[in-house]
Amino acid sequence: MAMQIGHALATARADAARLERFIDRRERFLDALDWFSLSEQHVRESAMLDDLLAGDLADAAIYIDWLQERASNGVDTVPGVLRFDPRPRPWQAEWITLAA
Repeated sequence: MAMQIGHALATARADAARLERFIDRRERFLDALDWFSLSEQHVRESAMLDDLLAGDLADAAIYIDWLQERASNGVDTVPGVLRFDPRPRPWQAEWITLAA
């Protein structure tokens, strides 16, 4: 089922904004942590998630640009929309809860 490109663009922009807010809140939370009390594994996982979230945000910006270009070229519909939601990663406890 095709989706109007305007709706896909609005959804992608909302997802990117939600991702930005999540990253900002996460950075404030991480700034308040006592990093010396965390295990090396936790620190490594946090850095990995930082990289993945930055990649997701960059991918969202590229996707929004692509949708805008398509819209400016007169394309009215797209097959669907990519979603960019902050989500647990396989190594996080929340992932195990969601997968069960």
